[in-house]
Amino acid sequence: MLTNIHENFFPKQYKVIHIYESTDSYEFWLESTGTENKCPKCERESRRMHGYQQRTARDLPILGKGVTLDITQKKYYCDNKDCEVGIFTEANELIVPYSQFTVRCREYMLRVAAVVSSEAAVKILAYQGIKVSGDTLLNMVRLAGAEYKGKIGAKIGIDDWAYRKGQKYGTLICDLETHKIIDVLEGREGEVIEKWLQAHSGIDTVSRDRANAYSSAVSKALPDAVQIADRFHITQNLLEALKETMRTYMPEIISVSNDEEAEAVKIVPQHSIKKHEND
Repeated sequence: MLTNIHENFFPKQYKVIHIYESTDSYEFWLESTGTENKCPKCERESRRMHGYQQRTARDLPILGKGVTLDITQKKYYCDNKDCEVGIFTEANELIVPYSQFTVRCREYMLRVAAVVSSEAAVKILAYQGIKVSGDTLLNMVRLAGAEYKGKIGAKIGIDDWAYRKGQKYGTLICDLETHKIIDVLEGREGEVIEKWLQAHSGIDTVSRDRANAYSSAVSKALPDAVQIADRFHITQNLLEALKETMRTYMPEIISVSNDEEAEAVKIVPQHSIKKHEND
């Protein structure tokens, strides 16, 4: 089956040499067939090859099995005399230099880390066949935040997330239109958020949870911005209101007689008990 799909799974410049399958993983041996690449510093195209480099990276799982790539990549000379880079390793949409994960695998991991705590993300990813440590995942989130600084749209989402649940929290800020991480802040106090928002006055819409710290920070820093409660918290508000309503009308005391000929279960509504106590 994999023989038929791997050509669409990897970029065209890679040739699949071998595929190894075990009970819980796949291993692909890839070889680059590219003939040119851009220098990462000056972006000048180069066709003068220097040699090869062996790399290992983890990719998105296939049918629940982990995927490891053993890649033979090409190295090129940079012919730009004014460039400080003499030799560089090719980079493309599959993988970038020094990364242990493919670009698409890294983006997926960041999406998971953006909605749950780092500890939970590690467990979810491991279940799907992607093994990563909590520290590595945290570093990826921090770097992602640094990459998107300066690329901030007018609509953002704010939510807290756990470095370690119950002990240390931070604040994750995302672009609502691109769904990419903008920044990661230490702590979830109102002062931290307010200071960040004051430095980005072009924001006109903020989606947030029900935390008073976030609400107050947005009101102070961006008084004209529209504040939106996200769908999760709107649903949570509705459920809490429903529970409170049910508590009012549901019986607090249900007395059951042992006498078979006694009347059916006697239900005493909670509001009747309160009224009797007041009398």
